[in-house]
Amino acid sequence: MELRAGREVELGGVGGGVTQAFVHDIATRFDPGMMITVPFAIMTSETVPNLLGRLGVFDVAQVHFDVTFHETQLLPPWLDQTDRRIWDFIIETETHILQRWPEATLPDTVRNVARRFLERTAQVLASIRSLLKEGTCYGAPALVRTLFELAWQFEYMMKDPEPRAKQYTEFYWITRYKQARAWADNPVGLITRRLAESPLRAEGEKRNRAEFERVKAMFMVPTKDGGERLAGNWYKMPTRELAALLEREAEYRLVYASASAWAHGDPFRTEPRQSHELARPDIVLQLSLTCYERLLLLVADAGRIMLSSEQYEVLRKAMRQIA
Repeated sequence: MELRAGREVELGGVGGGVTQAFVHDIATRFDPGMMITVPFAIMTSETVPNLLGRLGVFDVAQVHFDVTFHETQLLPPWLDQTDRRIWDFIIETETHILQRWPEATLPDTVRNVARRFLERTAQVLASIRSLLKEGTCYGAPALVRTLFELAWQFEYMMKDPEPRAKQYTEFYWITRYKQARAWADNPVGLITRRLAESPLRAEGEKRNRAEFERVKAMFMVPTKDGGERLAGNWYKMPTRELAALLEREAEYRLVYASASAWAHGDPFRTEPRQSHELARPDIVLQLSLTCYERLLLLVADAGRIMLSSEQYEVLRKAMRQIA
């Protein structure tokens, strides 16, 4: 490299001195998938330490300092400019809806359950954001599946919100009772010993049992042999039937079933050369935001919250079949 063939500049130091340098734009590889043309200012003095600066690096790359493993990672941005605008738009719409949510005239049960679904969906979306930022979207299929199930459950609930919100709330006692029994029946384990020694155990078990018996009849479903059994979820049907009821069978086949195959270690999805479509960052982002947009629209409609024409049109598109 010919030093003086670059663009001549003078750089000031912290101590006030000025050093002559020549800037060269050099294609720099940070990892096999990240090549950036970086401006290097090469000094005429050998006394200046090597520094990686913001210009051309920190303004186009993510930098992660991991103090636990003493690692520094440089990764490409997880959103391009277009996707960043979409992400910001969704967050602004969410803020608009939540600020007006206290004004919504809804039964307390519906209000509380809607808030739970929004919070859980936001938590899953935050987890997906972490995968996108870290470049580890191979773990995204299970989270995408969770988002779709949350979106379908909420859509089903809001078709008849008051009784279904109550049903959702009462299923709490089914899960609580079964979970408490699982802990109590576990022959070994620290938690089991603590429960056994707790002075509140008898009272807690009595209450759990009473509440379970009170709501149990609400969740009994028929079996093929003419008997009854306890449903495994609050909406009392397999997820596939729920999707069909909402006319989202194509989404079930293309997204949910495919993600389930990944989560269950299906041989097709564990084949080393088999890439999963739901691990592609662009698809993960699109599907995740679509699910969240659906919940936002349903919440806005339920609370009769006014949206701008642009907000409504964007959220309305999310309600269409993805497939």
